[in-house]
Amino acid sequence: MKPMNSIATASAVAVVLAPPVLAQDDEDIHHTIDQIIVTATPLSRAVEDLTQPATILYGEELAKKQSTSIGETLSQEPGVSPSYFGPISSRPVIRGQFGERVRVLTDGLDSLDASALSEDHQVAIEGLLADRIEIIRGPATLLYGSGAAGGLVNVIDRRILEEPLDKAFNAGIALGADTAVGNRDGAVRAQFGTGMLAFSADYFYRSTDNIEIPGFAESRALRALEEAEGEEEAGEEEAFGKVENTDSETSGGAVGVSLVGDKGFFGVSFSGFDSEYGIPGHHHGEEEGMPEPVEEEEEFVRIDLEQVRVDARGEYEFGGSIVDSIRFRAATNDYEHTEFEGAEVGTIYDVQGLDSRIEVRHARWGAFDGAIGLQYKRIDFDAIGDEAFVPASDTQDFSIFIFEEVELNDSWVLQGSARFEDQSISGASLAEKYDDTAFGASLGTIWRPVEDIRISANLAVTERHPNSTELYADGPHAAAQRYERGSVTLGNGILDKEQSTNLDVTVHGDTGRVEWSLTGFINSVDDYILLRPTTEEIDEFQVYDFDQADVEFTGME
Repeated sequence: MKPMNSIATASAVAVVLAPPVLAQDDEDIHHTIDQIIVTATPLSRAVEDLTQPATILYGEELAKKQSTSIGETLSQEPGVSPSYFGPISSRPVIRGQFGERVRVLTDGLDSLDASALSEDHQVAIEGLLADRIEIIRGPATLLYGSGAAGGLVNVIDRRILEEPLDKAFNAGIALGADTAVGNRDGAVRAQFGTGMLAFSADYFYRSTDNIEIPGFAESRALRALEEAEGEEEAGEEEAFGKVENTDSETSGGAVGVSLVGDKGFFGVSFSGFDSEYGIPGHHHGEEEGMPEPVEEEEEFVRIDLEQVRVDARGEYEFGGSIVDSIRFRAATNDYEHTEFEGAEVGTIYDVQGLDSRIEVRHARWGAFDGAIGLQYKRIDFDAIGDEAFVPASDTQDFSIFIFEEVELNDSWVLQGSARFEDQSISGASLAEKYDDTAFGASLGTIWRPVEDIRISANLAVTERHPNSTELYADGPHAAAQRYERGSVTLGNGILDKEQSTNLDVTVHGDTGRVEWSLTGFINSVDDYILLRPTTEEIDEFQVYDFDQADVEFTGME
C-alpha cells in the first residue's frame, strides 16, 4: 500500500548547504537551462526550442520534490506517475507506459541494471546527487533506440566535470527526512583542482523504515477472503499501522577526474551503488505438504543489490568549416542483485553492460544546423534461481542517427531526425534467436506567432523491436503475481515489430511571472506487444501470454 503525500501525520524536512554545488543561483540556472538538452539531443537547445514535449527539474524545485526513488521524485510531473512497489523500487511511468518502454539514463547513458525487468527491482541511479532531471514524453526512439518507445528520463550529475573550476575547492552537503516512510538521507559532494585538472567526489546514504499507514496493510476484501478460506491462524493479528518489510538501506559514491581546456574535455568516473531492501507483500511460508512447525515466521523476501560502474565522456570543438565538434560517451558496469527468501538465496540477477555513443556536429551551413551519430549497446543478462523467468541472453544494438534543424526565419523552425537500428538477441538456451532492423523518422516545427507564445508540433513514425522478456519468458513473475510466457516459448515464433505513429501538439506561454503549457497527443501503434491474461494456472499463478494488438493512446498534459 502506497503512503499518501497528504497524510496529516506525515511531514518532511530537507536542509541544503553550500548552494554553489547542490543548487545554483538564478543567473547560473538560466545559463544551465540553455545547455540542458545537450545530453538528450545532439544540439544545444533549451526546452522551449524542442518540438518534442520535455520537462526539466532543477534547483529549488528539484530539491523540494526529491524522494526515495526516481519514480517518486517525478510522480508530480505532467504525464508521469510512479510504478510504486515500496519507497525504493519505483520507476517512472510516462503516458501509461513503463518497464522496458521507458528508458532511465544517467548523463545520456543507460542505467545498465535490471530495474526494467520487474516492478520490484530498484533503479541503480541516485537522484539525491542530481543537478537536474530531464523528462522527454512520448517516443524517444530516435534519440536512444527502440526501447524508449514510451519516453525517457535522464538524470544529470556532475561526476565528470566539463569546464574548469572557478575555485580551487568547493563542496556541499544535503540532508533530508520524511516521517511517512521514516526516511533519513544525506549526501556530500566536493570538487577541487587547478588549471586543466579537475576532480570530483561524492557520497550518499539513505535509510527508510517500514511505511506507516492509517489502517490495515491488507484490503478489507483480502482479509475477508483469507478468513473465509481459513488461512488466518487463531489469535493472529492483522498488520495495522505499517507495511512490513518495506525498510531499506542504500549508499553509494563516485570519484571522477577530468582534463579540461578551451577546446573541450575528457573525463572518467568510477562509481558504486549498494542497496538492501524488502519487498512488501512478497514472502514465503511453509511448503505445501510439510508438517507445520510449532512456531513459524514468514520468510520475507529481501534484495541485496550491488553495482560497480565506469563512465567516460569527452568533447572536442574543432570549429572548422565541416566539423564543428565531436562528443562521445561510454559506460560499462558489473551489476548483481540477489533475492533472499529468509536466509536462503532465491534468485540471482547478473547484468554486464556497455553503452556508448558518439555524436559529430557539423558546422552551420546557412540555415542548417545538425549532427550525425552512432550508438552501440550490449547487455549480457543472466538469472539463476526459482524465479528466473527470463533465460540468459546477449542483446546487442547498433544504431546510426541524424538530427537536423532549419531556421526558416525568426518565427519558424523545422526539426527532423531519423534513426536506423540493428538488434540481435542470442543465447545458448534460446530456441530461436532474434536478428532484425528497425527504422524511425520524425518531423517537427516550432512557430512563434507572438513573442510570448510558442506552438510546436512533432510527428514521429517509429518501429520497436521485441525484447528478450516478450520473446522468451517462461516462469513465475512473483512480484507481479503472474506466470509469464513469451511468444517463442509458446511456439508462436518471433513477434512482429511495433509500428508507431505519434503526434504531439504543444502550446506554450511565458509572460515572465506566469509560464504554462498545454500538450495534446495521439499515439497509434500497430502490433503493440502486450500481456494477455488466460484462464490457465501454473504453480498457483494465473498465466499471462505475450501477444500483439493494435492500440491507440490519447491524452492531454
